[in-house]
Amino acid sequence: MKASERKPLRLWHQSMTELDGLGSYRDFLNKHAGQVLHNEATVHVHGLHPGTYHGRTPTSALGNAFVYHRAVDQIIDYAIRAERDGFDAFVIGSFSEPMLREIRSAVDIPVTGILESSMLVSCSLGQNIAPIANAPEISAIVQSTVKQHGLASRVLPCASLDPPMHEAQLLETAAKYPQTLLQAFTNAATYAVTRQRADVIVPAESVLASLLIEHKLTQVCGALVVDVLAIAWRSAIMMVRLHTDCNMKISRAGAYARHDPELVALMAR
Repeated sequence: MKASERKPLRLWHQSMTELDGLGSYRDFLNKHAGQVLHNEATVHVHGLHPGTYHGRTPTSALGNAFVYHRAVDQIIDYAIRAERDGFDAFVIGSFSEPMLREIRSAVDIPVTGILESSMLVSCSLGQNIAPIANAPEISAIVQSTVKQHGLASRVLPCASLDPPMHEAQLLETAAKYPQTLLQAFTNAATYAVTRQRADVIVPAESVLASLLIEHKLTQVCGALVVDVLAIAWRSAIMMVRLHTDCNMKISRAGAYARHDPELVALMAR
């Protein structure tokens, strides 16, 4: 089948935010997906249940391991629903990549994590990768996730903005004082390039990334600032095409083993 004859893929993009309070962020994701993917795929953006964080921001809540576990448990059910509803791929749009291993063990559609895909692509674009998050709480989560992926030798310690900004603060600052936000990120990136020899910069928080993309910040001191959203979505499309065109799909040996498919089906709520 020619590429022009293919129906657009349907990607489920799962955020770790309650999108009801972040309408401008949700709207940007929808707009950017259309600009990046054109007719190749449509991105359906989903957030967590309203009230998940009881009025707190994700950044302030997720630093606690217990709260993190309670909040992310629902992600598995969303992935199962996405597969049942006929979506072609599930994209975890959080740099903590909640339940990535568990979700890949539960569903057969491709599952893309924004951190994993961004770091792997960045390793093809430069030698030293510098993630920059919005706050120390997220930096710690990113650092842990990088180690889980075995990428610590290529990825520098995750820095954060100074002063730190939570999601609502990011959006407010971007709306009222965009140069303040851009300068804070540029300062952190400049340090990574000039002092740590970074050659690729990864905005390691999705709301922060969306604001940098919107303001077209693509380089700092000659180092590339990657579009993590575009990478995650296009990685998902690649995995779908490898599945359908080349019969390459998730391995069922090792980390994502499924020794008892019947039990998995019974436990999929």
